[in-house]
Amino acid sequence: MRFGVLSVVFACAAAPVFAQDTGGDVRPGEVSAEQPRADFELDLSEGQMVTLTTRSDTNFDTVLQVLDANGRVLAENDDYAGGGLQSQVIFQPPAPGFYTAAVTGYGGGFGSFELDVHEGVDFGLSGEADILFQEVVSLANGSPTQSVRVNFSAGDIAVINTFAITPGIDTTLELRGPNGAVIAQNDDSQEGGTLDSQIILEISESGQYAVIAGSYSGSDTGDLMLSVATDPNADVPYDFSAIGGEEIARYTGTIDDTQPSREYPVTLTAGQTLLALADATSGELDTVLRILGPDGQPVALNDDRGDGSLNSAIALTASETGEYTVSMERYRGSNGSGEFSLVLSLVDAVIVDELRTLRENINLSGEVRTIRTEDFIVHYTLEGVDASSEAYALEVGASLQENLDAQVAIGFAEPIRDSDGYYRAFVSNVGGALGFARPVETVFDNPFTGDVREEMASRAVFVIDNDFVGLGDAGASSLIRATATHELNHIVQYGYDAIEELDWLYESTASWIETVTVGEDQDATDYVAADFSRPGRCWSTPDEGLDYGQWTLLQSIADVHGNRMVVRFWENAVHMDGLETMDAALRDAGSDLTEAVTRWRAQNYALDYDLAPVFTSTVEMSGTLSGTGSGRAKGRIEELGVNYLALDLDGPATLSVTGTGEMAMFLLGQRGGEIQVIPLGQSGTVEPGQWETASLMVINTALPPSPGVCTGENYQINITEPGDDRPGASYRFSDRHFIVPGEDDEEEQAVEAAPE
Repeated sequence: MRFGVLSVVFACAAAPVFAQDTGGDVRPGEVSAEQPRADFELDLSEGQMVTLTTRSDTNFDTVLQVLDANGRVLAENDDYAGGGLQSQVIFQPPAPGFYTAAVTGYGGGFGSFELDVHEGVDFGLSGEADILFQEVVSLANGSPTQSVRVNFSAGDIAVINTFAITPGIDTTLELRGPNGAVIAQNDDSQEGGTLDSQIILEISESGQYAVIAGSYSGSDTGDLMLSVATDPNADVPYDFSAIGGEEIARYTGTIDDTQPSREYPVTLTAGQTLLALADATSGELDTVLRILGPDGQPVALNDDRGDGSLNSAIALTASETGEYTVSMERYRGSNGSGEFSLVLSLVDAVIVDELRTLRENINLSGEVRTIRTEDFIVHYTLEGVDASSEAYALEVGASLQENLDAQVAIGFAEPIRDSDGYYRAFVSNVGGALGFARPVETVFDNPFTGDVREEMASRAVFVIDNDFVGLGDAGASSLIRATATHELNHIVQYGYDAIEELDWLYESTASWIETVTVGEDQDATDYVAADFSRPGRCWSTPDEGLDYGQWTLLQSIADVHGNRMVVRFWENAVHMDGLETMDAALRDAGSDLTEAVTRWRAQNYALDYDLAPVFTSTVEMSGTLSGTGSGRAKGRIEELGVNYLALDLDGPATLSVTGTGEMAMFLLGQRGGEIQVIPLGQSGTVEPGQWETASLMVINTALPPSPGVCTGENYQINITEPGDDRPGASYRFSDRHFIVPGEDDEEEQAVEAAPE
């Protein structure tokens, strides 16, 4: 994956109150050919909680496990959020005794490291922090929130954290001032990758404050660690209350199911800069601000303003004189309700750039240097953890420029530029990922898409790793090219639509574009095995890795309709959502989504792709139909998924499929340098002896109700005496790269065949 995903697993039971030890026990270790696993003994008492973290100066990619006395794995982690390739486990023993922390190298790698053993949950506080409260609290059906009162002094930097002990709790935090008003809220910590919450705030007024911990759904139950501290060394988020200006209006109200949005007019003169600040003051409201221009079209939007809260802020310099409308809404798809305050002020135009920089929120570890190409500014540093070199930055810039030209040549519109007319790229220690792209400003109208006015077009920034240490076997130049074109394509996508319901399209298109633009430097073929191993899963499933691996669907479509069809999908995304985004374009070309997916599933079996020689697997077979006379097989397939069944029949037979879903069968036969795809519908005769190899493809032709919503249907195949029908082939693929798929172990087969 190009962006790391947190995976922390731990065992736990209810814990008593304890104080955090701000120091750690640091133990050096090494993994080598002679010692492929480094073990550390832990003597833990009942209820004790520890944070175990690996650190490596050489970016050694560690895997950390906690084992009990019998060698059973109780907790495990590869990469944790904010830790790059390092590992972290927060562990609470189920019973007192000796446990083992075991460190190995990912993929059998070797290297040196340190293991930091920290009592309690390590929330990253400095040695000068003062912990005011740290205990395990419980959310229950009758007590959906827990409240703690603490005293703060003016000037204190409050640092409030949650850590979900019970897996699956999506925590929230709320801080109320001495007068009871909500002054800060948070759902997910800015560290990313977790559902834990964090508030960092400089206290402006001495007094007693209330810290309220709950869950996003309001109904999660279980245990969480709640920590309240002051830390003079904590980084304080941007202070929106300190922005000077002339207040011109103040509104309060409620957003709920009966009133999901409210609108407020404001008259602006061309050149005036309006600052709109929205704050939730009660409930679980996640605010969203939208500003409409004098023509009624949206000109600005903000969800989370960048200070760690769910509150919103927009600074907009009016391009024309007239009546604008500030729309106060709640996050799309959220049922959160509550009271809010909305303050409108006229401010200096420099605030527009300040908030734009805040949303980018990419800080390098040393003096920032830049290089420029025709269209890009690449930011890099020579110091700290983000250090690279001028030569490296020049190579990043050259690759971005090359691939921008290549993607525009395919037909994609240029993405949205910043106010200086450039695209921004950063070279940074991405932390276990090759790179990422992130939308930072909703613009609504991409000037490079002609007369089309987008609804959610956004400007984005691009980040690429500074050295790729431990991130692949290919050389840095190859990884730069593959990552540059992949992440650049995300920026192109955001220029059409930054919130597309068919989110499958984001990663699949970016992986496909690698194969079209950077030749042998692509690494999209590494992802194909993830899809080939689970063909029965619903197309557009959110299963990890399948969106990357299913770029072959776009290639299969391009083989028929040309590369321009993929561009059409993104052009449709401007005013369409979900399955219609692709289906409408295919229908205009005389096809449809079901037909395209069916052809693709057969092409996967045939391996008829130019890049197939570097694929690492064939499609997974679900079993074998064999025997004589009548028989029966059964299985389960999700929407637009397939099962492949090898045919080992003694002679001709009629196959018929029945079940609860919209199932159809296709014979996949190899002969004369081809893989022929013959439709059998729900019943048809097959003669395996006529083919060099023959398999049956069973597909659930039902479309999912919406992207990624998968249910699956049962089916049965009946084997009876042969009939006279002999349909012709619908598709023909070359067998130039065909490899007969291997059969699974009998115990793993999803389809069973037996005489009736």
